[in-house]
Formats: sequence, C-alpha cells, structure tokens
Amino acid sequence: MRLLRKIYDKVNDKQAPLWGEYLILFILFLIPFVSMMYGDMKAFTHYEVNFWGSIFKGGGLKNFYEYGNEMLAVYRANGIGGAYELIYDFPVYIVFGIWGLPLYLFCIATGIEETSSIGTMLYAKSIYIVALGITAYLIYVICKNIKINQINSKWASYLFLSSAVVFVEIGLVGQLDVLAFPFILLGLYYYQNKEYIKFIIYFSIAVSFKLFPLFIFIPLLLLYEKNIIKIMYKTILALSFTIIAGIWFPQNTMAADVKNDIRNHFFEAFLGNKLPLYNCAVPLVIVLFGVICVYCYVKQIENQEEQYYYSIMIPLVVMFVVLVSFDSNPYWFVYLSPFLAMIMVYNSSKFHLLILFESIGMTGLILNQFGGNYWVYETSWAEGMALEYLFGKPEYLIPLEVFIGYTRLDFFSSSFFAVFIVCVSTVIYLSGPKMCKQSEDVVVRKYALARLLLNIGVAMIPIFVYLLSFPLGNYLMNR
Repeated sequence: MRLLRKIYDKVNDKQAPLWGEYLILFILFLIPFVSMMYGDMKAFTHYEVNFWGSIFKGGGLKNFYEYGNEMLAVYRANGIGGAYELIYDFPVYIVFGIWGLPLYLFCIATGIEETSSIGTMLYAKSIYIVALGITAYLIYVICKNIKINQINSKWASYLFLSSAVVFVEIGLVGQLDVLAFPFILLGLYYYQNKEYIKFIIYFSIAVSFKLFPLFIFIPLLLLYEKNIIKIMYKTILALSFTIIAGIWFPQNTMAADVKNDIRNHFFEAFLGNKLPLYNCAVPLVIVLFGVICVYCYVKQIENQEEQYYYSIMIPLVVMFVVLVSFDSNPYWFVYLSPFLAMIMVYNSSKFHLLILFESIGMTGLILNQFGGNYWVYETSWAEGMALEYLFGKPEYLIPLEVFIGYTRLDFFSSSFFAVFIVCVSTVIYLSGPKMCKQSEDVVVRKYALARLLLNIGVAMIPIFVYLLSFPLGNYLMNR
C-alpha cells in the first residue's frame, strides 16, 4: 500500500518531467527507430553519401542532381533499396550532406555500400534525433516567451516528443519534414517578438525544405501586414532562398525534367479535391486556405497576448485544414505535432480535455494510416534492422496488409480519419479566441504518461505483426 501511495503521489505531482521520464521516453522511441528502415529513409541515406560523391567524383555540386540520377541507375541495376529520384530543393541535400560526411568517409574507408549495414543506416537516420531535440528545446523557448510557466513549458516539449505521429512518422518511417521544424519555430519566435525580418529569413529557409511552411507564413504575414504590395514583396522574399539555391543548377537536363514532373504530380494531387460550384469545380484546399487568409487580413491584432495566441493557433489551423483537404502523404501530418503540444499547455485550464481529444484523435489518425497506407509501415521494412538481428527472419513474414485485412482496419480506415477530424476540430474549438486560459494547478504528468503508453502501443503495431510472424507465419502460409 505504501508503494502504491508513493506511485500515486508521484504521478499526481505538479513537477516538470524528470530526467528519468525523458530516459524512458527515449528508450521507447528507440524501439521503432531501430526496428524499421522505410524506402525513403534509405534514399536519404544515399543522399548523404552522394552529396560528397558529387563533389569528389561527379564534377562538383553543380552536377549533384545528374550524379544522383547516375547513382540511381547503379542502385537499381544492383537491386539496392531506396533507389528514388532526387525531387527536393538543394538546401535539403545540404543538411543531409553535412550530416553525411562521417558516413561518406566510413563507406570510402571500408568499401561498403551505405545501406548494407544497420550501423550506417542508423547513423543516417539519427539526424532526426538531433532535429527532434532542437525542436523540443525551441518549443520550450517559445512557450516561455508567450508567458507559459516553466513547468508547463517543459511539458510542452515532452508532449511533442511523445506524440503518436513522432513515434510513427519519425521513429518508424523516418521522414525529413522534421528538419524544417527548427527554422519554423525560430521564425515563430521572432514573429512573436515582432522582429519581422528574422521571421521572414527563417521561414525562407524552412520553405526551401518543403512548401508547407509557406502556408503558415502567409496567414501570419497577413495578420500584421495590410499593404498588398508589401505582402507580395515579403512573400517573394519567403521564396527567395529556394529560388536562389536552385539558380545555379542546369534546368535543361533529364534530372531537372524528372524533378519538375514529380512536382507537377504533387500539385495535381494537391488541387485534386474539388468543391462543386455553379458551373465549375474549384480546389477545396484553395477555398479553405483562402478563407483563413481573408480572416487574417481583416483581423486587427489588438495586443501582445493576441500576437502570442495567433502565432501558435494559426499554424495549427492552417496545417490541419491543408492536410485534410487533399490526398496527402500520411507522414506529413507530423506538422501538427509541435502546435498541438503548445496549444495544450497554452490553454492549460482545459488541459485534461485537450489531451483527451488529442490522444483519441491522433490514435485515430495512425490507425487510419495503417489501414489506408499500410505499404509505408510494412513489416518488410524491418529487413536488416534490429528486429531481424535480435529475433532472426521468420520463415513466413506476415505482411501488414494481411494483418490489416484480418483486423478490418482497412474497412474502418475512413471512420478512424473521421474520429481524427472530429477530435482535432474539438481541440481547436476549445482553444478558440478568448477561450484560452492558463492554470497553475494543472496536473500534466498522469495524463502525459498515459498518453505516452497509448502512443507507443499504437506505434508498435507493425513491430507486433513482425514478431507475430514467428508463431503464426507458417499457419497463415499453409491456409
């Protein structure tokens, strides 16, 4: 009884997260992190090495895209995984290249191919651990900056790191979107402090990774800038880093054609969901984003507190609206994670409700993704990773697709997505203008730890299916 009482008192105290809790979180995160290597992450590993290969063997960085496509042909000819086209703007590859220098030197010294070893692949993937750490620290800084108390500011970082989408999309899948987060958050920090030149600079860097930060930038710009000419000029500035970084690459090459072709396919999907009107159909995402932009343009920020509020609410609303309005890739929903974490502690008087709906909603999202996009999380991505090293290779590996069919997750996938939409919409509604209020008495720990267990449990489903292959694989194979 005494032990139970101590545990009860500990989970109900109002302290900030302890180092032991961070250690437990890190260990739990490592389970999906070391278990699987998605094809995109293998491609990113190639990018880290080929950045330096283009310098020393490919005629210099101006030939980076051509050299990458030459290596692409080599990978495909030899059956090497992660053989994908180079489709990103160059700043992405600069970051990968800086991180990949030790990997390149190691591969040159040992003569091994970069995706042939669990050690080299985990090193390549570990860039995301650094990005997550920086992002978590900046979330703390931003929360302190908007007058959230120190304890809750630390919990915001913990809530971000223990998010279901962080476990799944970064831990399991390993997507590069998190690399832009530090620049987005630095831009928000300077926006809150009305240092708008720095706001534009950092968002210009963030936009060069992917265009999603631009959808955050424009409404925030419209909140403080009402001059149309200046709005257009500053939007161009936000795109300037991307434009300048791409100027010195040849545009009349096969590599440039491949990149542009893939970009066009993305924009077709982005504008694919149409809203039927009188005599035509218009892209849904443009209508919804346009409504947000109009609201921000006519809205007058009256005080510093409103500046703080909109700096985290607008990014949350924008990314939610954009991502649910077209057929987006599942891992892009990770853009919601820092803003959901911050709004939960900013509106701490309703924390128990917000974390309840956030937890249910994000669980629904992950189950929707497992059911509708199972190939991203397939058990075959465990090949060559820690699960295979620890437990061996099952005689028959149960595909996640088979598990999804047996459990009917594919059938209920759209219902899970509806749960996600309802729950995140509720979080946004409960945190509407004039409704956010700080509370010094909120107990975060018990809810945060329960959410942590729920999120890691959901993230472990593909790993569970892999392990299930040992006792049940032969049975299913012979049916």
